[in-house]
Amino acid sequence: MKKKIYINPISSNEDNHGLVNPYIDDLVSALNPYFIVVNKGKSSTRGIIDFLLHFRNTDYYYFNWIEKLPTHKFGIIQTLLFLILIRIFKIAGKKIIWTMHNKLSHTRDKLLLKKIIFKAMLKYSDVILTHSSEGIDYGSCFNKKYAGKICYFPHPVKDRRLSGTAAKIYDLLIWGSLAPYKGTHDFLKYLYDSGLDKVYRIYIVGKCVSEPYWKELQKFSGDSIRIENKFTDDEELCKLIRQSKIVLFIYSSPSVLGSGVLMDSLGYGANIVGPDSGAFKDLGKENLIETFTGFDDLINKIDRQLASDGFNSSNHLTANFLNENSWDKFAEKLYHIL
Repeated sequence: MKKKIYINPISSNEDNHGLVNPYIDDLVSALNPYFIVVNKGKSSTRGIIDFLLHFRNTDYYYFNWIEKLPTHKFGIIQTLLFLILIRIFKIAGKKIIWTMHNKLSHTRDKLLLKKIIFKAMLKYSDVILTHSSEGIDYGSCFNKKYAGKICYFPHPVKDRRLSGTAAKIYDLLIWGSLAPYKGTHDFLKYLYDSGLDKVYRIYIVGKCVSEPYWKELQKFSGDSIRIENKFTDDEELCKLIRQSKIVLFIYSSPSVLGSGVLMDSLGYGANIVGPDSGAFKDLGKENLIETFTGFDDLINKIDRQLASDGFNSSNHLTANFLNENSWDKFAEKLYHIL
């Protein structure tokens, strides 16, 4: 008989800036063969009250980004109630699953409450998932006994590679939500300060998180650097990646562990360069992408790749990784752990 699982959040549109994130939809779809998702298709605005409404028919509570709770409506009250509820869940024999997507938070808003929730999840979760091996080290630094319940699964990925080639229009493509923690403005400032702002054909596209940050980015727009504030659908993204020599990620924030846009890019067959941290570091060790340790190192690697037609990653390695880390495989492995 299938166990019953409650997933929070249940909507893929939970981002504070209205940006669409397909992670939850993919998660629910992958778990369907193994569990009954009790709140499937029941997106709720009742906050943590909804946890209680499904209390009697729930075996597992599965949380994602729950540390953001203090920034939601009535966030302080919800946080206090949640800290009581997770203790009730434990007393009642409910199992708690938590995906540690990041180290605490990308922003300092309500940071103390976020830290309290983060530490509570480390303590009370039965299984903690992380999409970066760095998450095991980070979680266990709070208490070594936590290491035994932290499981590293690479962020699930969809194989969307297409055969054939396309004409290259851009040297560098930076895509995804435009937010300060991703460090795009730092990289552009480095290019301008170093006199490199006209050396590379750069296209930056994504929905910006705020008007002030968009104005900051626009300062760097020019003949060689094109910046657009818009959401990119799958069809357009596939085309852009095929037209770009390198898909670049900066991610200057130390809070980042996993990255959905990184895995999406890999699924499209992109040639990727990213920081030597979190999930990027894991993929670098697998020889699937190239990583950098600073902007000087980044420029050297960009120049070398552009001169040699890209990073020399094996198609066999990529195909094997995509097959072993599909959403279906993720759900199957989680089921066996539980």
